[in-house]
Amino acid sequence: MSWDSDLAFGERGEHLILKKVKIKYPKAYKIEGHCKEWDIFVPEKGIGIEVKTDRISHRTGNVAIEDSYGGRPSGIETTKATWWAYITKYSLYWITPDKIKECIKDNNIEARTILAESNGNDEYKSKSIYLIKENTFKEYTTRSERLEWQRLM
Repeated sequence: MSWDSDLAFGERGEHLILKKVKIKYPKAYKIEGHCKEWDIFVPEKGIGIEVKTDRISHRTGNVAIEDSYGGRPSGIETTKATWWAYITKYSLYWITPDKIKECIKDNNIEARTILAESNGNDEYKSKSIYLIKENTFKEYTTRSERLEWQRLM
């Protein structure tokens, strides 16, 4: 998996969520380009949705929640989204950022620092993430549903 393939996969996830959201909120749209606050905006509700895709949680048993990148706050620390849609190989989870933070706190999960590729240019930056057991994460979600992985491949 490369940065470019991860980006393309993430965009397919965003389109999947947008398609689901548009059923109820037809004015919803995907933010083009980079937006720290959210990936999808729903004008009818005045809210944003952050979409996260995870292709390896089925192997690790964890979901990864980023809180800093390159030494700067990011992810859960900077989101303005009302909802996060977290997509794994087999499931889609709907969760609020407050519930993610509650899960981290309740379970005494400490952030881990890893190196991550930066924008596909063979540069690496430090990234701080929380690794949460998927079953634990699921307990804090508002809704979960099974997914057909092939829809995103």
